[in-house]
Amino acid sequence: MIDVLAVVRPEDAVTDFLSVLDPAHGHEVHLLAAERGIYLKLPAGVPLEGRLAAIAALQASSGESDKPFSPATAAAAIAREAGAVPFTVWTHHPSDIRTAHGRWALDLTAAVEGSVRYTMAVGTPPVVLDPVEVAASPYEQERLDATVQWLRRHFDPAAGRVIEVGAHVGALTQRLLADGYSVDATEPNEGFLERLRSNVSGDVRIHPHSFEDLATTARLTGSAYLLIEVLYYGQDLSLLNRFPTDHLFVALEAGELARQVWPAAWSVEEEIELVPPRLEDLSGALLRKRGSRGVLLRRQLPAATR
Repeated sequence: MIDVLAVVRPEDAVTDFLSVLDPAHGHEVHLLAAERGIYLKLPAGVPLEGRLAAIAALQASSGESDKPFSPATAAAAIAREAGAVPFTVWTHHPSDIRTAHGRWALDLTAAVEGSVRYTMAVGTPPVVLDPVEVAASPYEQERLDATVQWLRRHFDPAAGRVIEVGAHVGALTQRLLADGYSVDATEPNEGFLERLRSNVSGDVRIHPHSFEDLATTARLTGSAYLLIEVLYYGQDLSLLNRFPTDHLFVALEAGELARQVWPAAWSVEEEIELVPPRLEDLSGALLRKRGSRGVLLRRQLPAATR
């Protein structure tokens, strides 16, 4: 068995995955550092001190000629280097507050053929968890239910279609449809898009559009746009002005939400706590759930029409 640490930077293997590096597991460890384009093999017989020294040497190198891995090239490299030996990929948790790390985890998961596991921090047992799997998590169930209830307080399902941006595999979409909403669900990630199509049915139209597509070439008209836990990746918020709707429902972790600067064309009509942060025991690990706050943005009328 090979444990593959597919991380953003070499030092992440130490700060986030020290327990996986431990040679006591008896596994060969491969380190893939995406930003540096590095693939390093650490045989099973190498002691922890030797593994840490090898990683420190990588971190200290200049990296001037490095060619970064994309999720697709990383997945291909892992399959090639592992060969016929079974492997497990360990990477960052998709809800990592470090933008690049969370995005990497989501995209890599869709690209890898095989088992992917995540860890939250040093000292936390690694967790086997689909990045958008909510069936086993009471916290996630509560968050999604609260999101639908929030929408329902403002919009009756008969008011028109809602556009769900970044639907992933459809956990929220399913709830919206069950509550009687007509939904346009969008998901640009091909792996998640395939699962979305198989997971939902009813009055739903599914599109492969990204946030940027929806603001430019693939604009979908609806009574409201839902951006639920999707604005973690440095999107250009000025593009919100191009969405063909007057209502935006945005949900994020409280700290991240506070950092957003909304375009002047939008005013905050409501801000509420959908679910508070808490610790949750899942799959034998204690996970930190960051909570979710919702903001309803309404497009302001031009001064001449007020």
